[in-house]
Order: sequence, then C-alpha cells, then structure tokens
Amino acid sequence: MEDLYGILGLTNRATPNEIKSAYRRLARRFHPDVSQSPDAQARFVKINEAYQILSDPQRRWMYEQGMYADSERTFYASRQAEVVAKQRHFDRIIDEWMARDRQEADQRAHAVLIVVPLFLSTFYVMAVKTTIIAKVNFVGRVTIIALAIYGLVYLIKNISIVLARYTYHIPPRMTSVFGEQEAQPDKPISRTAALCFLICGYVVSLGLGYVVSKLLPGYAASFPASTLVGAFLYPPIAVLMVGGIRRIANIIDRL
Repeated sequence: MEDLYGILGLTNRATPNEIKSAYRRLARRFHPDVSQSPDAQARFVKINEAYQILSDPQRRWMYEQGMYADSERTFYASRQAEVVAKQRHFDRIIDEWMARDRQEADQRAHAVLIVVPLFLSTFYVMAVKTTIIAKVNFVGRVTIIALAIYGLVYLIKNISIVLARYTYHIPPRMTSVFGEQEAQPDKPISRTAALCFLICGYVVSLGLGYVVSKLLPGYAASFPASTLVGAFLYPPIAVLMVGGIRRIANIIDRL
C-alpha cells in the first residue's frame, strides 16, 4: 500500500488537525475543476483515499500496523457503497470550500473597490487642483451635485455593508453589569477603529494631495476654492463609477 502520509505531505506523527489542514490544501489544489494538471483526477482520488483512512483513528491504527490492506481486501465488496458515499461527501465539502473561498474573495474585492477609489480620487483632486465645477454651466453643476449626492448614498450604503461584514461593535460597559460572559468577536477589527481608519485615510489623502500640488510644476501657487468643493463632490462619484463598472463586469461574467 502507498505511503498515505507521503501523499498528504506529512509524517506519521501528524496530528488530526494537521491531517485535515493538509487535505484541505491539497484538495483545493488538485480538484479536477480547478487544476489544469493532467494527473489531477488521479491525485485527487489518492488524496481522498489517504484522508479517509488517516482521519479515522481505527483505520489509521490498522494502516500503521500493516493490517489495513488485508482488511480492505476482505471487506471490499461490502464496503463499496460506503466508499462511494464518502467520495460524494468529500466532493460536496470541496465544492462548499471553493464556493466559500470565491465568496470571501468577492467580499474582499468589494471592500477594496470602495476604500481605494475613495482615497485615490481625493488625493488626485487635491494634487491636480481640479476645478471642473467652476468651469461648467449651471446644468453641469447641478448634474455634478446630483451625481455626488447619489454617489454619497451609494458610498454610505456600501461602507455600512463592509463594516457589518468585517467589524464588531463594542457594547457599552454597563451591558456586563450582571457579570455575563461576553462572546469573543470573530471579526478582525472594531467598528470604531474602522471608522477612524476611514476618516484618517480621507484626511491623509487630502493632505498628501495638497503637498503634491505644491511640488508639481506648472500649477498656480493659489489653491482654488472649487478644488476644496471638488474634494467632497468627486470622490463619491469615483466610487460610484467603479461600482458601476464592477457590476457590469459581473453581469458579463454571468452571460
């Protein structure tokens, strides 16, 4: 019988958690729906077989004692249905992992495409001293303001989604007055810290843009008031445009 530990890249001292982690890593890598390797199907089958044995304490003990191969030959016919059922179970687990990974990647992309355009557009407006709103007519100004308001609503809505997804709320101290044990947050950052990051990032983008505007050649020394207005109007529009492009790309992917 093949070295099952070697198939998973482990030694015979591996813990159950190490076996599970190695299986998940290799199953994702060699799943036939993901891997382009010509031997992916065969490798995936071996990985599943190794995990089926090593994840079961009794089967693992029999394998290490050299008795598993004889046992499998003896009971092969009666256990064929069990093997098929477990194969389907593992396939379903892998599909769920892959779907969860795709969802998490999409959620991270959503957060990045909200925050990065906000900061970059603010920096750009300040750096180049954008004065578009001062140069267009009344209809143009109304259009820009309307887009900015719609973009601001879109920005606030999506920031709320990102905050709910990645931040936890610290309850007031009085909520623990009865001595109840509070659950540990399973999210990476508090909501207060995230809001501070957004506010500070916006202010830093304003400041850096202003500093760069002083260093760029060909620009007047004065700082137009329309640029300061634009620093509040244009970033929400930029976020809205990026969100629209992303939505169009998602629609095209589904076609």
